[in-house]
Amino acid sequence: MATGFLTPRRQGSFLRNDSSASKESFSDNLSTNVLASPLQAYKYENNRRYHAYREGSYWGPNDEQDAYHQRVAHHLFTLVLQDRLYLAPISSPRHVLDVGTGIGLWASNIADANPAAQVLGTDLSPIWHDDATIRPNLTFEVDDCCSNWTYLDEGRELFDLVHIRCLYGSIKDWRKLYQQAFDHLEPGKGYIEQVELSLIPRFWYTNTADEGAGNDYCSLDLESTSHTEELNSIFATWYKFWQECSRQTGKTWFVADQMAGLIYETGFDNVREIRYILPLFDCLEGMTSITTEGTTSIGEELMGGYSDYPVPRLQEIARWFRQFWETGMEGWVLAVSTRYMGWTADEAKEFVAETKRVLVEQESRVYYELVVIYGQRPSDSGI
Repeated sequence: MATGFLTPRRQGSFLRNDSSASKESFSDNLSTNVLASPLQAYKYENNRRYHAYREGSYWGPNDEQDAYHQRVAHHLFTLVLQDRLYLAPISSPRHVLDVGTGIGLWASNIADANPAAQVLGTDLSPIWHDDATIRPNLTFEVDDCCSNWTYLDEGRELFDLVHIRCLYGSIKDWRKLYQQAFDHLEPGKGYIEQVELSLIPRFWYTNTADEGAGNDYCSLDLESTSHTEELNSIFATWYKFWQECSRQTGKTWFVADQMAGLIYETGFDNVREIRYILPLFDCLEGMTSITTEGTTSIGEELMGGYSDYPVPRLQEIARWFRQFWETGMEGWVLAVSTRYMGWTADEAKEFVAETKRVLVEQESRVYYELVVIYGQRPSDSGI
């Protein structure tokens, strides 16, 4: 098989009848653009492009603006993980699956780092057509990870690493996805690893008796007046927005805080959770007590276990995390709010604009967490 190129799976699922394939309809807010190949069919809403294959199953756009956001996200995660592509204790993976590969940055990196490995990246959209992603040991396929996996039926080998990143709000049945990953990993060797952003805002206190402590939004007393600023924060509004997204779509946006338990319940062994802090504020001003000589004032659980986590790196992470928000917000809010919540596109864009103003003002001491989970399929498949 030629690798590094688009390889459609389950060909029949991509076919359209002639009548639908010959039509092109446009309106002010929504249009359908059907190209020569059904694999390259896209939907356009509010001047953003979305996937048409299994339309609506994923909320995010797949245009160049989103591709730039993915590059920012990849750089951010590389900074946080200190240039490591995964944390699972695998020295040299041979067969790797990247679920929801997007433009294929992680898959390309893992293929470069492991030239003897065979790497497969899958996504709903064929958006990886860049010469930079073509590798002799890398294949991309259009596929829906929520469908039944057919790799074993096709005679493929079991994977020793299944990688998932930033699929919050995209999966209705996480247990099924984890079970399919479990079934396709090599017993006693294969690992699943998932990287997700916890969307619960957390607030850093520097002017109270609890200096250096952080509380997540869920722990605040909604009836209290002591945390009025946090309760009225635009990031509290974002939290409520993602709650409503979860209710409206039936797909949770808060999988980062659930996945450790779900992966363990699936039957994985050696499940480990690592959390990293992602500040949205100036760390040198708000968190200078992070590293003092011989001590670490932030709990190591927030720093991924690294007691020597340097403040300058946190400063850089904070800058890139703000860029992550600035480049991603419109894509996060536009489709879901207009499809499910009755917002207009202008209302969605004003929400984004207001958030950008808050980010520039740097008054909110808010941070989030990047959560990494990995687990191993045990040798006894019956567990």
